[in-house]
Amino acid sequence: MKEGSKALLAACLAFTCWGLFPLYWKLFPELTGESLFIHRLFWSLLTLFILVPALGKWHDLKAIVNDKRRWWLLLSAILIASNWLMYVIAVTQGHILEASLGYFLNPLINVILGAVFLKETLRRTQWPAVLLASIGVVWMGLSAGLSHFPWLALALSLTFALYGVIRKLTQVGSMEGLAYESAVVFLPFVTWWFLRGGNVVADVTALGPAKFALLSLSGLITCLPLILFAYAARRLPLQTLGFTQYLSPSFKFLCGWLVFNETMTAARWQGFAFIWAGLAWYTVEQIVRIRGRAAQLNAVPSPD
Repeated sequence: MKEGSKALLAACLAFTCWGLFPLYWKLFPELTGESLFIHRLFWSLLTLFILVPALGKWHDLKAIVNDKRRWWLLLSAILIASNWLMYVIAVTQGHILEASLGYFLNPLINVILGAVFLKETLRRTQWPAVLLASIGVVWMGLSAGLSHFPWLALALSLTFALYGVIRKLTQVGSMEGLAYESAVVFLPFVTWWFLRGGNVVADVTALGPAKFALLSLSGLITCLPLILFAYAARRLPLQTLGFTQYLSPSFKFLCGWLVFNETMTAARWQGFAFIWAGLAWYTVEQIVRIRGRAAQLNAVPSPD
């Protein structure tokens, strides 16, 4: 298999894994979303501190500790941990469709944050995509009432998009960066969990040996898609990677709607339709722009 095909397969597997995560978290109805989050954080940290030296990244991790970028990574750690917490709670409390909405919005939120924080130009041809997505979110909120406004979707999208901005600015490797982030937030979040009545012994007892062993794989399940994505991101064009990212929210949507029978009201269908139209516009605009730039480069006469 050629390297390009391997990279495409890796990207598809990564986003498919992320998209099918609800199936995994639903295996543990005995635990609350908060408890599942703490277990995910612990097992991810343990897995990363095995993988980092095994992949020769230990020196890079130690370099982060002595670098000024560690303060930015502290903020990114809070963002990604909060994102994980909200996501697991969303799955366990029957809000998978809203979680999928958040990740459908993510590419368009990235465009806005890129303009605000990275001084990237928000092109006139991108505004219709942002407008369509905004209409979809507002429509769902107005139809369901303020108490049922999709705040969770927006929070998931914003925390993940802001996390991406910080990681783009800090230029830290994905594996060692996540290991540092997991380490610095572990004790504060575990303390918070214990103060809320968290109990490791009660969790183990409630799950039993087989399910606890399955839960211990959450670290590997968290890290494996990250490794696959990092491999693909270095080898695939951004356009191709952009297409594959829609696999994740699409599978989340199908899990919520078809597997766990979450309700899709008429207002939700209409809101999703606006957001999908915005994503379609955004994707076509990206393709046209990339092809236009490629055509301009091919039109440049040879210097000889």
